[in-house]
Parts: sequence; C-alpha cells; structure tokens
Amino acid sequence: MLAYLAEIRWLPVIAGTLVYAVLGGLYFMVLVPRQYLYVTGREHLPKEEQQVAGAIFILGPFLCSLVMVIADAWLIAALGVTTLGEGAGLGLAVGLGFLVPMTFTIAINPLFPRPILYGLLNAPYFLVANLIACLVLVAIP
Repeated sequence: MLAYLAEIRWLPVIAGTLVYAVLGGLYFMVLVPRQYLYVTGREHLPKEEQQVAGAIFILGPFLCSLVMVIADAWLIAALGVTTLGEGAGLGLAVGLGFLVPMTFTIAINPLFPRPILYGLLNAPYFLVANLIACLVLVAIP
C-alpha cells in the first residue's frame, strides 16, 4: 500500500482540497450560518461571541481537508480507479462509510446540545465535498 503514495498526483490533490474549502465557505458561511449556530447551541450568545476568529478556524479545516483528499488520492491509486463512475463510487463509499458516521460520532458528546441535528447539518457537506473531490482527483490528469 505504501508504494501507492508515490503515485499521488499533487495538482488534483490541491484542486480537491480547494473544493472542500470553497464548498465549506459557501455552505457554512452563506447557506447555513444560522442553522449552525442553532445546532451548536450558540444562537442566544451575543453577536461578538457568535463570531469565530483566528487562523485555526481557516487553516485547521483546510489542513484536515488536505489530509482527507490525500487519503482519497492514495485509495484511487491503490484501487486503480480511472473513471468518473469509479471515482464517484469511491467518493460515496468513503463519504457514507467514514465521513458521515464520523460526523455523527463527533456530535454525540455532551458538548453538542443537538447532536442529531448537528450531524444532519454537517454530514451532507462532507459527503458532497468528498464526492466532488474524488471526481476532481480522477478527472484531472
């Protein structure tokens, strides 16, 4: 398996990571910011406490996305995925088999007042972002 690390193509990895970043920005900052505040129990905080600031909130998810896309690229190389259909299948398998359950696992702890709603809000982002990232990994030579 380690030999397939050498087959990772870095331009598609960067593009796939940017997919995560752009989709995350659009999803969480434009489409569902109020819902996110609600599922995290922060909707009644003063506006200044609702805002998150700092490099960790931008750089952290970006680096985590990079690791996820590298893992996808590694699997694509190891499994010999070459078509968009196979890429979509891998994206769905990883999304439904790992990312969605992990989202709910993270949410089910005492710090999340609405764990099921948190999972339902976040899981689609990870599933769709991973699916598109896998398609990008296969589509870019």
